[in-house]
Amino acid sequence: MSLLYVNGIQKHFGPDMVIDGIGFKLEWGQKLGLIGRNGAGKTTLLRILTGQMEPDKGTVQYDRGIRSGYLKQEDAVDPDSTVMKEAETAFAPVLAMENRMRELELAMAAAQESELSPILEEYNLYQDRFDAMGGYHNLRDIPAVLKRLGFSQEDFHKPCGKLSGGEKTRLALARLLLSGVDVLFLDEPTNHLDIEATEWLEGFVKDFGGAVVLVSHDRYFLDRVVTSIAEIENTKMSLYKGNFSAFQQQKLANIKRQQEIFDREQREIVRLETFFEKWRNTPSRKNQAIMRHRWAERIRSKATERPDAPGKNAKLGVKAAQTSGNEVVILDNVTKRYGTRTLFEGVRGLIRRGERIGVVGPNGAGKSTLIKILTNHEPPTSGMARLGANVTVGYFAQDTSDLDLDANVLENLLNAGEMDWVQARTHLGRFLFTGDDVFKETRLLSGGEKNKLVLAQLTFLRPNLLILDEPTNHLDLASRESLAEMLKNYDGTLLLISHDRYLLDIVANRTVEVANGVVTWYDGNYSAFREARQAGKLMTTSVRPVATDTPLSPAESLLQTLLAEKPERVIPPAMQGMNAYQRSKERQRAKTAVGEAEKRVGELEARLEGIEAKLSNPAPTDNVVALSQEHGGVQLALTEAMEAWERAAAYYEEVEQLFMGG
Repeated sequence: MSLLYVNGIQKHFGPDMVIDGIGFKLEWGQKLGLIGRNGAGKTTLLRILTGQMEPDKGTVQYDRGIRSGYLKQEDAVDPDSTVMKEAETAFAPVLAMENRMRELELAMAAAQESELSPILEEYNLYQDRFDAMGGYHNLRDIPAVLKRLGFSQEDFHKPCGKLSGGEKTRLALARLLLSGVDVLFLDEPTNHLDIEATEWLEGFVKDFGGAVVLVSHDRYFLDRVVTSIAEIENTKMSLYKGNFSAFQQQKLANIKRQQEIFDREQREIVRLETFFEKWRNTPSRKNQAIMRHRWAERIRSKATERPDAPGKNAKLGVKAAQTSGNEVVILDNVTKRYGTRTLFEGVRGLIRRGERIGVVGPNGAGKSTLIKILTNHEPPTSGMARLGANVTVGYFAQDTSDLDLDANVLENLLNAGEMDWVQARTHLGRFLFTGDDVFKETRLLSGGEKNKLVLAQLTFLRPNLLILDEPTNHLDLASRESLAEMLKNYDGTLLLISHDRYLLDIVANRTVEVANGVVTWYDGNYSAFREARQAGKLMTTSVRPVATDTPLSPAESLLQTLLAEKPERVIPPAMQGMNAYQRSKERQRAKTAVGEAEKRVGELEARLEGIEAKLSNPAPTDNVVALSQEHGGVQLALTEAMEAWERAAAYYEEVEQLFMGG
């Protein structure tokens, strides 16, 4: 049964067409990811679907009794209410539904048989909604929902007027989740969530029994939550089955097929026109030439359109102007307190040239504060944080507070360093500030445009230590891809605070977690760090051990002597309590598991290649839609198989190290 019917939606703003001819149905349990570049019309469509804006043409119709809820990018809460009261008020509709069901149960017990039908019909309607939604019993624990979204017990009675912008957004999200709606409309719900809250929200949305329309630029969130993708591009909307990865594969395959058809038609037109030009004035072949010319015109009139080239991406790039010393950042017993609250204490560590550090942790744990101490924007309570020799810093603050809002785009870049007017305009063009865009007042820029302007400043300065605090906020998927490519190719040292797990995984090779006053260093990207933590293999330490295979500088020797602790050999939990024979058998079992996992990966890769070959050149009897759906399923299975293979290999390596260590 469909909850929502959308037919022929069209919307103009002045002379500009924003969306045109958009139509789809939304089913129970469907999780629709709405994607597109900034300005493509995603938020406009959400406002139309939720009745906050009227379309110029088309209709939006909900099924009987369906309730919807909308989380805007900047949602409002009552400044005079408290966090807990806002959440409790939101839960009122669910309690009202339950009370009505109790009334209906009493009415059924007292009704005559002839009176039962309408009562039973209403009761079944509520019961069906409860069964479909599935999460009301969990939502009764309002404090648990608030804590999952980053609110402490002390925050429950805080006035909403004293909340930060991020806290207000998280409270609006909690209020919406508790309200018991059938359709959730979410516009960038992860923007102000830390990774833990984002992963909790993933689980909630996946288990949500109603329907969801989700605008997001978070690739991992889209991959793990949505069941279909709707892309708005050039005012039109295209629907794809599967998650974001499946969408990418299908879109690339569609573009390739469209290009092949276009090329084939163009070659045929050239062949026919060449014959026409050659024989048009030859009496014996004139009629044949005219027929071929007409046939070429017929093909031309019905020809496949040339596939749209991908939209322009910002050409981000940065190379360090000079090389720093080997010791880039030194932290020695750094502590930061605010009154009686301790953010972190006794933080020690050494970051070397070329390392790429991903900094993670809950909101409010002190990640940004630690960075501000490093950049002399804030002093530590005690201890020392200093930069090494020849270190030049490029710092991206998440609030873009270093921009002069009264200046225009060009003036902000000229203020960043010495350059002439032509150089500045050329450099801004790489970040898609073209034409009169460079004269736009900075306060009028969108959040994404401000981010790009700060990145333009940093890349022009060419620092050898790049410190980025949430650089992907407000950036669309294409801009995030450009940023990821820039950071992958950067030849300096990187410190990246981010909740974007995709960016952390492909850019960082070290992970630092700031949480509960403790700093944990890990050699690996975020996914490896998270897996190690879940497996109980993570050792919490205040300093990353210094490698022993390279000569140590005096500062490194001092840090190693004072701070580093040699980790003890750890017996895997699965092998604790085993005798020598049992451990030997477990070693063989672990080795076999690696082989089986590797075989499974190979089988799925071969299957995927076969599907892709069919999609790139489908036969007339091939069902392209079914193949695309199968492709998405196999792709997901391959991802899971690869993860299983990595887990098996990691465990086998752990077991082998135990045997090698005696």
